[in-house]
Amino acid sequence: MAELIVYRSNALMSVRSRIDATRDVIMPVNLAYAESMVGMWHSGLPQVSLVPSTATDAQVWPVLSAVGTRIHDTSDDNCPINTGWSYVGGNHGYNVGNQIAVANHGKTTADVGSQWSDGSRIFTLLAITSASSLLFGNPYTIVDGIAQGARVKPTAPLTHVSGATNRATVPITGLTPDVQIRPATHSHTVAVELDGRPVPDGRSTGQELVIRESYVIPSYQGMIDTARANIGTPIATIMPRIPSLCRISNVYRWSPGGDLLVAQQVTALTRFTLNAGVTQCAPLTPVAGGSRRQFMPNVGAAGGLNWSAWANIDTLAALTDFTPATLTDRSMPASSMTQWVVNGGGVQQWGIAVGLLPVADGVPGIRTRYTTAKGWFISSSLKKNYPQLVWGRTLAAGESVAGTAYRRYLMPPSTATEIVVSTGSQDFVLIERVGAAAQAELDAPQLFHRLLVPVGPTNLTVPDRVTVAGVPYAVPVSPGYGMWRADPDEALPEPPPGVTRARGGYFLVRSGPTVESTCTGAYQRLLLHPFFLAEPTPVDRAGVEVTKVGTGVLRHGVYAHDPTTGRPALLGPLADFGTVAVTTVGVKESVLGAPVPLPAGWHWYGQVWQVSGVTPPTVRASSVGCAVPLQLGSTAAAMTGDRFGYEVTGVTGALGAITISGVHQFRPPQVAYRRA
Repeated sequence: MAELIVYRSNALMSVRSRIDATRDVIMPVNLAYAESMVGMWHSGLPQVSLVPSTATDAQVWPVLSAVGTRIHDTSDDNCPINTGWSYVGGNHGYNVGNQIAVANHGKTTADVGSQWSDGSRIFTLLAITSASSLLFGNPYTIVDGIAQGARVKPTAPLTHVSGATNRATVPITGLTPDVQIRPATHSHTVAVELDGRPVPDGRSTGQELVIRESYVIPSYQGMIDTARANIGTPIATIMPRIPSLCRISNVYRWSPGGDLLVAQQVTALTRFTLNAGVTQCAPLTPVAGGSRRQFMPNVGAAGGLNWSAWANIDTLAALTDFTPATLTDRSMPASSMTQWVVNGGGVQQWGIAVGLLPVADGVPGIRTRYTTAKGWFISSSLKKNYPQLVWGRTLAAGESVAGTAYRRYLMPPSTATEIVVSTGSQDFVLIERVGAAAQAELDAPQLFHRLLVPVGPTNLTVPDRVTVAGVPYAVPVSPGYGMWRADPDEALPEPPPGVTRARGGYFLVRSGPTVESTCTGAYQRLLLHPFFLAEPTPVDRAGVEVTKVGTGVLRHGVYAHDPTTGRPALLGPLADFGTVAVTTVGVKESVLGAPVPLPAGWHWYGQVWQVSGVTPPTVRASSVGCAVPLQLGSTAAAMTGDRFGYEVTGVTGALGAITISGVHQFRPPQVAYRRA
């Protein structure tokens, strides 16, 4: 079955496709999940399930019969946003409500919008949920011009302040705090297409199911203010009149083989702080006596587990954040995971691969800037994965954040995650493997002769282009991982002089006249120089020339470029090449343990004289600099003399996170790289 079968009845759908030689996977879809949102759950198919390929339509629709094996609960996987103080959207409402059970309270719709006090705070009656239950909205505060709801509960019975007809005091003995306030969205739209055609009720077949949805989230401040200004009118009936927080646009794409691609765009309609993840993933359904194991590329130890091997997530004891400190390469936030269910004997049962693609705001350089607090986290209670596109990013009205995530179910036996993910306009190759491998291959003949451009953390040896059979690769040291964009192989319009695509060839990033530059006054000062590459280039050696001997050593390495500031990225280096001796003249070369992928565009080469500051060495340097944004301010200090880059003082050991100390006047060293 090289196609999708889509079963539909009004808002409920099940999506079926072949996943291995004998089984199909069936995934639930609900167009009217909580508050009409698109969700991945319905009662006829409570979980993503495996069924024999021989199962009839009647056995799987409208209710899955006993032929199915449940493998994944996705009932809470449609992703909300977070405002820094509450999740909202998706199937969530603002969690700053207080539900109070009061028998025969006597309040009516005429009292909605009235204000009540516990003696220190004002609460707003938002809904008469029943004859014995009331819903109050909590107060909000304004912090830095942004409204924030408060997760507080009344500390005393609520007495009337204004607006109510029935002014009897409300006791709080039946209080339930932190209740989600619903509805919290409005103006929902949803469109469904299978291969560009509408999907009728019944059974349809095709290659791609696309669902587009859009909705508006009102601001919490607007919700409270509107309720108070419209006494006696339930806010659920006037939602479009509430000032808006943002608009959410989601696109879901199901394709054969158990694939789901989710694209999300959040557009601010007023200023607010956003945390967003595009997708989230509950753990796979375990088998009796088994466990769930998870691997994450570029992640080391966190939460007491080693994620560079197969971590047993069932033993995760505390909510775990994957911050830059947990990463092997800090310039590449955690972006993917593979999870498997194994039985008591360690045999694989079913798996899933989930991650964010490097498109739009998911590009590592952008995510690095906006996920310094956390790029991914896993809850200890639910064992649920939460990738983060942004965390703590403040948007002005009209600004948007967008990203795309993939999900793919995996069947055993599997020694590696080897997949190709297509957005329709771009194709990405992903390889994740625990364990060394001298020779392996990802089957991808459809990408023959495409150029492989590294776009994520990569430590594998792969060819420049896809071969006729696919992507051969080796894993010298476990774990191995990589992500590449498969681009059409087009000639570069104007590669820099000296650059070569030949492996093992050396090239200079900057050409032109050279001089000798002495490190006088540069002891323990990390000097950062901007260099440009026309294409992403993996390098395995980096060398400089010492022309006059000195004492100590030169340490050198590379930092990423932050396009938002025009400066070096602060979190840490793309690579620390280590030290070279300066006690003899000649070319001094660092041989890297693993190739370092230098990005296309700008990067910052850094060099620092260390260990002994007695005699400054002299190195070969370029007599020509390049444009550097120096943020002149109101003085001409940066205009006085040659300015070639930024510096960091007090660098005594390995390269790490940096704080820019100022600009420097040292000419850029002549650096030779060897292409890996």
